[in-house]
Amino acid sequence: PVPPPSPEPPTFVGRNRAAEPPTLDAGPLLREAGLLAPSTPPDAEGDATQPLPPDLDASFAQPVPNGPVTVVAKVEPSSASDKARQRRQLGKSLKGRFLLFWQRQSLPRRIGFATLAGLGALAVVTLLVALVVPSAIRLPGREPFKLGLDPVTDSFGLGEGVRWVHADDKLFDFRFVSPTRAVAVLHYQASSIARDEVNLSLNGVSLGWVPPDTAQTAERELEQVLPPSLLRRNANNQLLFDNALNPPGRDPWRIWNLRLEVIPVPELPPDQLVASARESAKAGARFYELKDVGAENLFKAWREYRAAWITLEALDDKPELYDDVRERIAQISTELDHRCGQLMMQFQRAVQFRSRRDAVATLEDVRRRFPTAEHRCHNLALEKAYEHEL
Repeated sequence: PVPPPSPEPPTFVGRNRAAEPPTLDAGPLLREAGLLAPSTPPDAEGDATQPLPPDLDASFAQPVPNGPVTVVAKVEPSSASDKARQRRQLGKSLKGRFLLFWQRQSLPRRIGFATLAGLGALAVVTLLVALVVPSAIRLPGREPFKLGLDPVTDSFGLGEGVRWVHADDKLFDFRFVSPTRAVAVLHYQASSIARDEVNLSLNGVSLGWVPPDTAQTAERELEQVLPPSLLRRNANNQLLFDNALNPPGRDPWRIWNLRLEVIPVPELPPDQLVASARESAKAGARFYELKDVGAENLFKAWREYRAAWITLEALDDKPELYDDVRERIAQISTELDHRCGQLMMQFQRAVQFRSRRDAVATLEDVRRRFPTAEHRCHNLALEKAYEHEL
């Protein structure tokens, strides 16, 4: 009979490496293992251990399971030269240099850098969303309180679509700086206003009521001359929109697109100022009669009547010509606003149907009918051209 194979000696982790390793018996071949293995009695199938040889140290006498044994080798720590070589390899790439920088930082610094990176990523995403969809993000910002040459596009008042809510009144500050005698003109738009509802005052003195709504409320631009006698030159001035119905009421009202225009007035005797205004009014009448002949004649008529109006505003005692000029300006302004609204609607239709040629032609017509920035339609055409890259 062939004797059973001797059990494989166990491998122990952590023994002294200086000691001579035990000699391992290779045992029978794999093909012979099945033939030479003794049959296991049925009552010993549950016992998976075998006795150790008697020559082994008793301190290591532990049951060893049958089957392959995994040998775990102890890995020595890398030397300084290995670490230096790894640093040199990492330093050859941008990613590696970043890893080296990150490994040198302490835990508080890593937390700080990670927080800053997260905030920066959030700011970039917010900026991209604001550029792609401006209406998606509405930052609070700071409410405007000062007026100047640049228009304030924010809306003020009470009701739907109002940016800054003011149920009772809204106060603006501005500085009037002019080396010579001049007149300041307030340009603004207003809606949802009834007759004798919102009063406009300058430095505590009432200038009148804001005109009520009309059919062209969304298109019209209102103008209010600020009298030179009420203006404080080179000092702060206050302009107040006061809703007389609120409180106790909660009536909606809205003002937006406010800007100031400073127009010098010639320092002449009153009779010469009246004569200059009459000449401007006559020129305006001639241009108005030819409004259907030339595209820009209606605008020229409005500009001449406007010059006569501003000249008469420099007088303390207004002549009869003043009321006539104001009436003609109101009439021509309504026609200009209506024509501007038609052109803008025509431009939007061209953009909707993606007709670049019609859109460019419409903007050219706007510039021809409103050649200067004295009327808001001129600047509106420039904004549309810049917005659609025309």
